[in-house]
Amino acid sequence: MRKPRARALRQSPAPRRKRRGLGHERRGEILAVAKELFVTQGYENVTTRQLAARVGLSQTGLYVYFKNKEDILEALRRSTFERLATRLEGVIKEGGRGAGLLRRLLAGYLAFALDNPDEYQLTFMVTHASLKAHEKKDLGLPVAEQPAGLQVFVAFRDQVAHLIDAGALRKADATVVTQSLWGALHGLATLLITHPEFPWVDHRLLIDTLVETLVRGLQPSSR
Repeated sequence: MRKPRARALRQSPAPRRKRRGLGHERRGEILAVAKELFVTQGYENVTTRQLAARVGLSQTGLYVYFKNKEDILEALRRSTFERLATRLEGVIKEGGRGAGLLRRLLAGYLAFALDNPDEYQLTFMVTHASLKAHEKKDLGLPVAEQPAGLQVFVAFRDQVAHLIDAGALRKADATVVTQSLWGALHGLATLLITHPEFPWVDHRLLIDTLVETLVRGLQPSSR
């Protein structure tokens, strides 16, 4: 008598995970979810395990795309700096010269911050978003040789230096002037983003007043 064939063991299906997409698509998905979690829950409170679960990956699978949580934050920062650089380059390409160009650059910076409040917070208001210790911090290097966090600053400073050389702004150290301008712009941007409940005057009026105050303070005394 023939022995009955042993029935093949049926294995339980493995937990379903999201279909693996192209690398750049999955990276984009991770960054989008990370930005949402970092903003809503706080960067310090989000874990890579939690992030991996939200995008349908194992924690090990997440590490295929990013080394750690800080690497994800750095990618978000680089993207923000690139977009800010593009915005300011567009202002420069529109033409204009002298104090008028400076006015539009300052207003352009603030407009970018208010148009992208989440990205701005993660880039400039998260402690771990500070420049990495191993990155060069020599402001004398050309823009192309600067880390992402300094490229926009150096490019902006170069424009300020041109305006000083052209006599549109009073003689001063371009680095000092640029850092002073950035401090003022960042201060207002941070307040408007983090304290929207404050009874602010019209934002356009507030921005125009700050920009005009800064520009007039830098113009030669004869003007």
